[in-house]
Amino acid sequence: MIFWGARQPGVPKRANNASSAAVFMPPPEACAPLTVTFTSTGDQGTAVNWNFGDGTSSTVSGITTHTYSTVGCFDVTLSVTNAAGCISSLTDNNMICVEGPPTISFFATPSVISEFNSTVQFINNTSNASSYSWEFGDGTGSIESEPNHTYPSEVGNYTVTLTAASPNGCIDSASIAIVYEEEVIFYVPNCFTPDGDMYNQTFQPVFTSGFDPFNFSLTIYNRWGELIFESRDATVGWDGTYGGKLVQEGTYTWKINFKAPNNDNKFEHTGHVTFLR
Repeated sequence: MIFWGARQPGVPKRANNASSAAVFMPPPEACAPLTVTFTSTGDQGTAVNWNFGDGTSSTVSGITTHTYSTVGCFDVTLSVTNAAGCISSLTDNNMICVEGPPTISFFATPSVISEFNSTVQFINNTSNASSYSWEFGDGTGSIESEPNHTYPSEVGNYTVTLTAASPNGCIDSASIAIVYEEEVIFYVPNCFTPDGDMYNQTFQPVFTSGFDPFNFSLTIYNRWGELIFESRDATVGWDGTYGGKLVQEGTYTWKINFKAPNNDNKFEHTGHVTFLR
């Protein structure tokens, strides 16, 4: 006669199999990895064999433990061979059920924010989850499935973490980055008059935000495409001279190259400026 069980909370049940009997307490569904202690009592015979249903077995009599690492429900079989060579066995179908964590998948739109576009919508494609916990990276959070969040107007990156739980409490989490970039704001005059009256004496782009002053260049070209001025200092503009003399009145082409302050994004802008004496 075989008596055995799995030491997990539950309601005992009894089954009969030919000349054998068993008492066992099946666990509720639990999260992987799940370690279960199995106990066989009564006459242990001359040989004991446990088949745990996941491709593994044990010949330990009395008390043995096994860890289920894969997801699914497993049949457990205990077989006992007595001195006469007779085998008694008992199988409990789907005795152990192991659940996996949620499969977390989400993205943000937009993932790059700025002072004038700082509200993010989170799209949640997570499966096998019943509850959610969001951390937006700025000290705030949400338990909604697909929240919207408005970030403060501060330069920096934010790490957003979604933690999800399955109906049986299996937990997993994943993170993405939200990047805050300054808006590129600058003004380029379309004419200048270096006539000595202290007004509008140089041609110079005026930046408010969104550029790296250490990665900046301004070049000026005449109508034939000849380079007549170059500056790598955003505070230094063109005074209308070339070779130490004022150029002729007319229209000249300018080109500005610069980099964003917090990443490797590079920009190039071109236009025309009119020189008037």
